[in-house]
Amino acid sequence: MHETPRRELWWHQLLILITAGLVFFTNLGAAALFDEDEPKNAVCGREMYLRGDWIVPTFNAELRTDKPILIYWIMLCSYSVLGVSEFAARFGSSVLAMGTSLLTYHIGRRLFHPQVGLYAAVILCTCLMFSAVGRAVTPDSTLIFCTTLAFFCYVWSVTTRYGGNFGEPELESGRRRTWDEYSALNVWSALPMYIAMGFAVLAKGPIGFLLPCSIIGLNLLVRRELDEQIGKPKAESDKPGQEVPGLPPSAFRLPPFSSGFLLSAFRFPLRFFHPVRFGGALLAMRAFWGLPIVAAIALPWYIAVGQATEGAWLAGFLGDHNVGRFLEPKENHSGPVFYYLIVIFLGTFPWSVFLPLAIWNLVQRLKQGAQWSPGLVFVSGWAGFWIAFFSLASTKLPNYILPSYPAVALLIAVFLYEWQHQLAAISLQAFQRSCTALVVAGAAFLIAVPIAMAILLPDLLGLAMIGFIPLMGGIIAYRAVSQNQRQHAVWVVALTAVCLAVSVVGIAPGYVAPYQDGPQFGRRAKAMANGETPQLATFDYFAPTLVFYAETPVQKLQLADDIPAFFGAHPEGLLLTREDRLDELKALLPADITVLGQQRRFLRRHDLVLLGRQAKTQAVQPVSHSSSR
Repeated sequence: MHETPRRELWWHQLLILITAGLVFFTNLGAAALFDEDEPKNAVCGREMYLRGDWIVPTFNAELRTDKPILIYWIMLCSYSVLGVSEFAARFGSSVLAMGTSLLTYHIGRRLFHPQVGLYAAVILCTCLMFSAVGRAVTPDSTLIFCTTLAFFCYVWSVTTRYGGNFGEPELESGRRRTWDEYSALNVWSALPMYIAMGFAVLAKGPIGFLLPCSIIGLNLLVRRELDEQIGKPKAESDKPGQEVPGLPPSAFRLPPFSSGFLLSAFRFPLRFFHPVRFGGALLAMRAFWGLPIVAAIALPWYIAVGQATEGAWLAGFLGDHNVGRFLEPKENHSGPVFYYLIVIFLGTFPWSVFLPLAIWNLVQRLKQGAQWSPGLVFVSGWAGFWIAFFSLASTKLPNYILPSYPAVALLIAVFLYEWQHQLAAISLQAFQRSCTALVVAGAAFLIAVPIAMAILLPDLLGLAMIGFIPLMGGIIAYRAVSQNQRQHAVWVVALTAVCLAVSVVGIAPGYVAPYQDGPQFGRRAKAMANGETPQLATFDYFAPTLVFYAETPVQKLQLADDIPAFFGAHPEGLLLTREDRLDELKALLPADITVLGQQRRFLRRHDLVLLGRQAKTQAVQPVSHSSSR
């Protein structure tokens, strides 16, 4: 690790906080809640807050088994201080996303170099998928923070053991570190890592412990295998005086393809995961001490919620949302085995234009046994194992691999640093091709978005101008590379990424929010109640945002025949349904029920109508944006 001067350390952290603050807090509470998960989680936190309940999560007055408790605890705290609002609901996720950016910086500076850490932090917080999730009311930001904290604690436990170095030999003796020395020195130095995993289990369930442990254990097994390869007498083995930091090239060379190679390839998994080796890795990790620590943090709530719900929450979460989602696709969220390769390129944009070069550079540096090889092995294992694990799962969603984003950011940052300092054997032309890809992406945005907006949201054609950000950024970076101004080119791309992230996740949602049907109808129902609790039901339609903005549970009518009974039980009730169902519902509606509001369903081709009795609401204006059809 490069020793970071205190002044440089503070300036780096200040720059990261300013950048992340712009991305994660610009107009944080201006836009209405989006998608399905945001309002469900926000309502769940509100219902727990109103009940004073810190144990059982519910949505729309029904048990919610989708996620564990940590995200709701964070919202309970922010609601208590800031009140119930979009800003308060999102506040915790944004703070933790900033924290993840800082942790990524410190991992990068300890594994590689302070400037690598700085690049990685900026890359991470401006990847479009991460920047969006860092502003969302979901447990993803919480899980990413906890797992990144666990990996930072692991790196810290190793580097502090050897004066800040991860994998470099001792300066005086030149001794190469053995595999078991890539672990914490004792239980006390491993303690922070397992505490972080305990909170990760409270954030997302068992994967918060199983995947970080697997990745760290895999790193130890890889180190052991490489140690044995180095120790074998080979024609191409190390020559005297070749002891340089990192691994020799022979450690990564594959044997020639032959029948013997096939036999060794078959035997390799058996040897690699031999019980003795596997058990040795667990002992080196202090896992038998770590498991009780994780259990002490997470189990009390799991036991409490199991008792409070008579096992219903545990059955729903562990059975359906963990094992069930892995074995079979849920809610039509399936995809091919290469699904996440596409997701990672889209989610890490605009930095994904450099991802092929970063991967190529990674392979070359590992083959060369470069000084940072031990850190590169760990980071690539972190990203690779997490992505591979969920590639095998039947249910696939883009957010499942988000905890690998800090590792991906570190790999891109290593490439940018080495290219900038001419340590990577990548030409200026190759970097320019990546800048060209950025220009093409911006041009494609300028062409495709107006077409989509003309169909769906014609009043917002101006949002297509966001495409000029990557277009101009790619052109300016290309010109800087032409003049061999490498550092200038990297920071032009970084500034482009910041402007793009702020525009896409900070500014654009505020313009789109008024066209969302759920918030508009929810606010309308609340206004019609004149200070009382609105009685709102839906038929052939439901949006979780209705529950948040109406500030009351919403009844979902399953059959058309239920409509007369609803209005009979609730004379001042309101019904929300599709406009194209009115003709067939007229015979079931009471004679004095009329259309009180109408609006195009968000990003759909049909309208929604709000039905009720006029006497209660005659002074209320129709729902806005009905003319956006």
